[in-house]
Amino acid sequence: MKSEQDIREILVDNTIRLIAEGGFEKATTKAITYSGDAVLEVKLNEAYIYRIFGSKERLYEKAFDKLDREFTQALRQCMAAYNESDEPLTKKLYTAFLKTWRFLLRSEPRCRCYIRYYYSVYFKGASLANHNRHFEEIVHNFAPLFKEKADVNAIMHSVLTTLLDFAVRVYNGDLKDNDTNALHIFNVVYCTMSSYFKDEIKEEIDLSRLSSAIRKETL
Repeated sequence: MKSEQDIREILVDNTIRLIAEGGFEKATTKAITYSGDAVLEVKLNEAYIYRIFGSKERLYEKAFDKLDREFTQALRQCMAAYNESDEPLTKKLYTAFLKTWRFLLRSEPRCRCYIRYYYSVYFKGASLANHNRHFEEIVHNFAPLFKEKADVNAIMHSVLTTLLDFAVRVYNGDLKDNDTNALHIFNVVYCTMSSYFKDEIKEEIDLSRLSSAIRKETL
């Protein structure tokens, strides 16, 4: 017999999987309780959703909160490459970007769910405050790069949405996953950030030199 916590996790994971596969239209209460691990491990019915979460919308909120914590934890780990490096700023940012980019590409199902929720009315209505709390450390870490009046939270979210949009293009086969495209995406992200950098730390990006350095490292 599964505990309530086990059932909670099954319902949350089913919700994430179904939203990733087909959006909110596919993540109905019936599908959530009659698919995946809910079928394999325990017999459920739709009443469990209301008994444990109170509503389908509340289940969506819990599913995104779990996913958001996973994503921000992974992003903080990628960010460690930036914090621990003594390389020039552009190279430090590229290293952190590349780790983040690789994480997104190997996490397609959960990333698709994240994107669909992020752009949904559910996110704006119920999850925005929690998301900003999860994201706060990332904003705080990069804040010293930017001018005093810069909206660092907005800048870093612009970077996030840019990466997510490019990741979807790779998932859909519209963009190849290669070093050339990775450098292009980094350039887009870098230009978004660098226009708000403090004057004393601004530096020109040299894509040809950076590309050469990356190729040497991968040989």
